[in-house]
Amino acid sequence: MKRVTALLSLCLIAALTLSACSIFPFFRKRALQPTQAAPTEAATIPATAPATAAPQKATEAATAAATQAPVGSLSDYVRNAKQASVTFKEGNTKTYRIPEIVLDSADAQTANKEIMERFGDDVREYTDYSPVISLDYEAYLNDTLLSVIVSGKYDGGNSYGLCYVFDVTSGNALNNATLCSVTARRYDDVLDTLKMNLTTVYDDRFGSLPGNDKERSKTLDSENIKAARLYLDGSGKLMALADLYAAVGGGHWIESVAAE
Repeated sequence: MKRVTALLSLCLIAALTLSACSIFPFFRKRALQPTQAAPTEAATIPATAPATAAPQKATEAATAAATQAPVGSLSDYVRNAKQASVTFKEGNTKTYRIPEIVLDSADAQTANKEIMERFGDDVREYTDYSPVISLDYEAYLNDTLLSVIVSGKYDGGNSYGLCYVFDVTSGNALNNATLCSVTARRYDDVLDTLKMNLTTVYDDRFGSLPGNDKERSKTLDSENIKAARLYLDGSGKLMALADLYAAVGGGHWIESVAAE
């Protein structure tokens, strides 16, 4: 009897062991399934996001630039401040005029005051004689940069001028170094080119003049080169309104000289 009972116990233990072995892999397989699926989903999320984000931002920036409001026309920023036409007895007619810079800024007000103080009294009616040979201005608009040049020539050989450059979006005046910076030009290179071109202009005009060494040196001195007023002409070329000195006539002239 004892042997039969022991035999039955062994059979029961064997059956339980076989059942446990068949069930455990099932639960092990089910437990691994979530960790296998997770990396697949995570890998597909960022695959296309970086590729589409950059072009979309670039397109938006280009569209914004294309639809930016224009800065207006030249007549929006410059007009005649004073003008006079004079007919002399000989029948000759001369027209004198000076500009007003139409920008709402302190720099523009300062420029307008300086122009009026320097040239305002010369724009008037003359009868028999006028010491003013010519008095006029030029104005150019290159993108947002406004250049205004006023020049007057007088009897006796003197000529004088004023020159200004403004950013019309801010109303601020730009000095020489700033103008070179915003137009991607090297200031030192511009000064070198201006001196070279001014030397050519000066020697062509006054090179044969005797006793003129002092005036030539004054004209080509580095301080006079730096004092020249840079501006952009109608084609966007960088120019300079420079002072010239010579031992003849009134002794002082202005000249527009290429600076590039």
